[in-house]
Amino acid sequence: MKNSIFKKYTLSTLFVICISTSASAQITFANDVNDQAPVAPIDGFVTVGIVAGAFLGLRKKFKD
Repeated sequence: MKNSIFKKYTLSTLFVICISTSASAQITFANDVNDQAPVAPIDGFVTVGIVAGAFLGLRKKFKD
């Protein structure tokens, strides 16, 4: 029983890894695109949000 569950999880994990490596977030453009927009910086407030989310998640995990 445990062996079949292990095989199922292993195969599903390998499947997800193989599918996710071929995924791309954006399509590619030709080299003739004139992109003059400035680069958008990642604000430092993102770090505060990540820390707050981690804190809330860990608090919920250990509270239950």
